[in-house]
Amino acid sequence: MRVLQIGRDDWSAAARIPSGVSWEFVDAGSEAGFDPALIGRVDVTILDAPCEPRHLQAVAKVITPHTLLVERNVASGSDEVLARLLSQKAAVVQDMDDRQALIDLLPNRYFAKPFGQKLEIRRTKVSPLHPSPAWYEGNAYLVTDVDHEGDFRQLMMWKENILYENHRALELWPEYVKDGECEVQLVVQLIQSGTSDVIAFHRTYSEEELAEPIIISDPSSGYLSCSIFAKGRGRVKVGPIHYRHSRDGAGHFLPGGRRIVDSRREELFTYFHPGDLTPPLNIYFSGYRPAEGFEGYFMMAGLGHPFLLITDPRLEGGRFYLASDELEGRLHDVIREHIDALGFEEEDVIFSGLSMGSFGALYYGSQFRAHAIIAGKPIIDLGYLAERGRLVRPQEFLTILDIVNFWNKTNAQGEPSTADEFTGALLDRWRGDPGFGETKILMSYMKQDDYDDAAYFTLLDSQSGKATEVIARGYQGRHNDDSPSIVSWFAGQFRRVIDEYTEARNGG
Repeated sequence: MRVLQIGRDDWSAAARIPSGVSWEFVDAGSEAGFDPALIGRVDVTILDAPCEPRHLQAVAKVITPHTLLVERNVASGSDEVLARLLSQKAAVVQDMDDRQALIDLLPNRYFAKPFGQKLEIRRTKVSPLHPSPAWYEGNAYLVTDVDHEGDFRQLMMWKENILYENHRALELWPEYVKDGECEVQLVVQLIQSGTSDVIAFHRTYSEEELAEPIIISDPSSGYLSCSIFAKGRGRVKVGPIHYRHSRDGAGHFLPGGRRIVDSRREELFTYFHPGDLTPPLNIYFSGYRPAEGFEGYFMMAGLGHPFLLITDPRLEGGRFYLASDELEGRLHDVIREHIDALGFEEEDVIFSGLSMGSFGALYYGSQFRAHAIIAGKPIIDLGYLAERGRLVRPQEFLTILDIVNFWNKTNAQGEPSTADEFTGALLDRWRGDPGFGETKILMSYMKQDDYDDAAYFTLLDSQSGKATEVIARGYQGRHNDDSPSIVSWFAGQFRRVIDEYTEARNGG
């Protein structure tokens, strides 16, 4: 990784620089050195001395938000230009008395390539000593009953291990739901590389410890073996184990990445980029992705304005951003929080997404008075999408069956509902007042879509007789036949909408 230090003295002259770290020093009091072409790409920037704001502005484009570390006294100045620049870069303000400790943490926090994956529940094996029947709920949970007191006993284990490399800490988050009076534990063993029987690490994690993601950091590389133990009486549903490279508190997936979680241990992640701090705020929901992490970063960064990335790591590649009222409410609050922090109004927001992300954009976008919603390859009717799988799309995208078969949302009366009832209620809300209000809706769709081929017409019907502006473009083919054209149209319309918004806002 590459570190840029802007200060009065070069830390690398006296400190121990970790292996693999390249250090670039620029004198904060000098006119020379603030040339982004000479500095090149950097992973983290340290500002430990007062510096002319114009010099920082000169190298601003090499500084990624959430990776600018600023000494507390430097950040406390009253210069408005500096304060705005620090806001644009979401600067991390901290004490820098212990330089070596800060340097040692850099490779653990600001490495370049994020990673996230999961141990799937279908890769589990029930303990032969566990007496109760066990069954799968699709790819969501392994379900069984626990009925014994005394010591914890092994319930199940994963047949696959997690590769662990000692230069990068791992964060583990097991999904599980339980009822009754039972308790669970997670047991993790590290089998040392090059051996089959040397256990370098053995640890049992209680429910109290599992309230937060657990961090595995050990000097030995190898493979992590995971299993669930339980005792008491009740039903346990065990889901996948998510594992990611840990940034030691600097964020999830990306520096500044934020995690939201509910009482069912289901997660969503958000990442905020301040951009130029001027409207609009662009919100992008990631599409279906088995690899965990954010998507759309460079596309959204290229627009220049603040943006918020949202991703859903549940099931095989996402649960369409539908969750408990608790988790959905927290995501709604995060969106509201960023609108308010920027000093924007709801009309200064654009929601967007492709495929699964289009559902998130429409679902959450309709809860705000957004300026626009931009959707590519839209999906709206999840029940219809599941029904089409039998004949139109056999053995493909089976995740939708997990969603509709184990639907856990309720209706307005608080009673269990189905996916079809949910879609009906959603469309009724869109047909009602205010519906989408003055929000513009832009869609690019596939005319022979083998997922939800009626999505565009479903939305159009819901806005019949209303003043909603809908702009759409159809392409020949099935859902994944012409993604380049869909993405090109999506990006082009995004730019056009922003240009028109900016012109209108500036009185043009």
